[in-house]
Amino acid sequence: MAARLTLITVPTDNDRRAPRFPGRDRLDLTFESLPETVRRCLSEADHLIHAPEIAIGPNATVRVPAEVAEALSNLDYGNWANRTMTEIAGADPAGFEVWRMDMAAAPHGGEAISSARDRVGGWLAGLEERSGAIVALCPATIVRIALTAALEAPLSMIWRLDPMPWSACELTRHGDRWSLRLS
Repeated sequence: MAARLTLITVPTDNDRRAPRFPGRDRLDLTFESLPETVRRCLSEADHLIHAPEIAIGPNATVRVPAEVAEALSNLDYGNWANRTMTEIAGADPAGFEVWRMDMAAAPHGGEAISSARDRVGGWLAGLEERSGAIVALCPATIVRIALTAALEAPLSMIWRLDPMPWSACELTRHGDRWSLRLS
């Protein structure tokens, strides 16, 4: 079955000048507060899925109920959550460097990036029974990880992907292969 998966990057209140490791704080969104392009995408969805920390209020123009996917949860940054990257790099430079270089490392006591890829990859594989337009609202890190999983790219590529807030990355599936659609 053919499917089109649109991953929409939901922004956090993270300041790009002093980026910090996010926690898993709940983000409540209203349909009316979303950019027009996102509202249109949600209105055209056959399946609407979101991370558990993202909640979107009901709206009559959205045809399908929203589903929560635990697999789309943001990375668990353990004791680094809500602390700036500069602070962590200064307090634990060795741990910070290991985390950046070794995708299986979790010096923060939370989840390793490779573990997150396993869960997101499992979620992507589980979409094979669905067809049509699938829209998923995700944190930026999960969008990066999903792209590497779908395209079977090295996980270290997450450092070279930079989804902007409210951007949409579109993947298409034919059979068991995902492709990145650029428009």
